[in-house]
Amino acid sequence: MQVATHPAVRAGLAAGAALGATLAAAAPAWPEVPPPPRAELVEWVARDAVVNGLPTRIERFETELTPNEVLAFYRQRWGGAAAGAPRETQSGDWRALSTLMPGGYQIAVQVKPRSPSGTEGLISVAAFREARRDPVPTTLPRFGDTRVAQVTESTDGPQRSQLVSMVSTESFDVNVARWRGEWQRRGWQLAFEQQPAVGSDGVRTWLASFAKPPQSIDLALAWRPADRRSYITANLLGPAEGSAP
Repeated sequence: MQVATHPAVRAGLAAGAALGATLAAAAPAWPEVPPPPRAELVEWVARDAVVNGLPTRIERFETELTPNEVLAFYRQRWGGAAAGAPRETQSGDWRALSTLMPGGYQIAVQVKPRSPSGTEGLISVAAFREARRDPVPTTLPRFGDTRVAQVTESTDGPQRSQLVSMVSTESFDVNVARWRGEWQRRGWQLAFEQQPAVGSDGVRTWLASFAKPPQSIDLALAWRPADRRSYITANLLGPAEGSAP
């Protein structure tokens, strides 16, 4: 079984801010979650992450077992949990099994079929007892028509990433104008901007990056005519706490 450290991801599945030595010492030990049998790959996606205000650890695995066999393994392992039988859910190709553990932790495994055979999955552990009240970065502008769907913080050496996913009921043009104008008004310099051609499905997209050293922000906006919503991802990058300027 190979164990590796997954690199920080700027535009997708990145995660969390370091919890700090004092907090780590005060909190109970993270529960151990073994990979499924015959795992061929186990790697960290996020070792010290904060997702929607919850300190979180995420591992990715691949195994020759089927999704049913993986879920059966964890269902049997967690069958005696004090919180009762594990909860099962499904979203698209992904099936999930979750349970609560002593100390205020939630453990979940998510699986989907791997091509041509086997399973790929994620194991996540979230510490509810350390939840933050408002995980949205204070530097991010807030608009009344925009709902924050997810906030994921991560650190990679001296750099911290705060990845925020949002949904807006405003139009594409309004969102482009205000997100561009907001950062320029604050004195951030436009480093990159692109508006690809409209797709055959009518989806309009806008990509941009702004910088105000030592900070920068990457923005991705997609407006879908199917539901008339704007989907926005903002990735704020800056020095990690305690790192040298």
